[in-house]
Parts: sequence; structure tokens; C-alpha cells
Amino acid sequence: MGASNRPKGRISYAVERYGGSGAFGGRTLNDYSGSDEGDSKPRVFISFHSEDQNQVELLRHQAKDSRFQVSFTDYSVKVPYESSWKTHTEKRIEQSSVVFVMIGGETHQRAAVNWEVEKAYELGKPVVGVRIYRNEDHLICRPMEEHKATVVNWNMVEMQDQLDKNT
Repeated sequence: MGASNRPKGRISYAVERYGGSGAFGGRTLNDYSGSDEGDSKPRVFISFHSEDQNQVELLRHQAKDSRFQVSFTDYSVKVPYESSWKTHTEKRIEQSSVVFVMIGGETHQRAAVNWEVEKAYELGKPVVGVRIYRNEDHLICRPMEEHKATVVNWNMVEMQDQLDKNT
């Protein structure tokens, strides 16, 4: 991987086709535009409540399995929910093929999650809910209810099936 002439931005916490466990060796999200020739992996924006960070990390780890053709991008939860956050997040949603919403106990109440889902629908992106705990019937956020979003259990086969249907 040589040096890039592209502008350097914030390093993403993403599992990408060139990355390892989220470390990109100084590369940024801009270096992974998803437009590389032969790049057939859909890009997935993950929307989640910060309390569910560990489960999202586990999902990223599972997505490394070569049986699944998936790439993840998300925006760090350490950045305050403000206008600059919205600008960066909108760009990342726009670059994605699908938005996965990781559904936990309080996800539906999070302003940032609701904004991300509304923005995804505004940009014409498919939204798929993923239940973090398959034995729990946690509420989904209002925009997902209104748009009758598909919700699946955390199962890589089901999730891959939704990616295939929506890309």
C-alpha cells in the first residue's frame, strides 16, 4: 500500500477490505471510496448506541470471516453530536450501500441513532435493524417503524441475505 495523494482525514474505526482489525496504517476513510475496480463488497454504515460498542466490535470481528463479503464504516461515538458530526456522518452514510442499526435496549431513544436513520432514508439508503440480543424484543426507533424497516436477528447468514437483497 503506497502513499495516497488524497487528502488525509480522520482515521475510521472500520473493518475494510484492505484493513486488519480496524487499523489502517495511517489510511483514512477517504482512501476507501468503494469505487475501486473489482470491489464488490457493499459498504455498511453501522448505527448504534454507545453502550453497545462491545457488540459492534464483535460484529466487526465476525465480518472478517471470508464467507461474508461485507465492509463496515462507522463514525466514532467519541465525537460530540453536533453539526460537524452530522456533516461527517452524512458523508459516510452517503458512501454506504446499506445502514445496519444495532438494536439494543436503549437504541430507540438515542438522538444520534434517530438522526442517522432519518438521514439514511433521506439519502435513499436501505435500513436494516439487527437485534443484538435475539431473545429480547427491544423497541426500534421511530423512523424505522414509520418506514417498516426489516429487522433480523444477529446472524451473519441473515445479515448477508439482507445485504444481497439491498445492494
